[in-house]
Amino acid sequence: MQSKMPDCCAAANCNQCTDQSNIAFFRFPLDPERCKQWLDNCRRPDLEKKTPEQLHRLYKLCAKHFEPSLICRHSALRTVLKDGAVPTIFDFTSHLNNPQSRNRKRVRELTEEELAASKK
Repeated sequence: MQSKMPDCCAAANCNQCTDQSNIAFFRFPLDPERCKQWLDNCRRPDLEKKTPEQLHRLYKLCAKHFEPSLICRHSALRTVLKDGAVPTIFDFTSHLNNPQSRNRKRVRELTEEELAASKK
């Protein structure tokens, strides 16, 4: 019997896979507007040409990218997102200073000062 390939998080700079932990994974939403929000927030321009159906079928984000208040644990085996949940916790800066860093940052635009500091 062939074993299933592990699902890995689609977010940029995230290395979570289903075979490494008990972290929940969530499919991209089928709703085109919410799907675009997820895609914009996870900063994967390479996925922009995919349809919401393709993203829903093939890509997932791990629970680390969602506020804990948006995650409902119905049981040890069933974890779901609240309606309208959008991922907002991402780490887009750790690779600039320390590739091993696992600090998570909220999605927001960098100020000119922060952008200049990160380039130094």
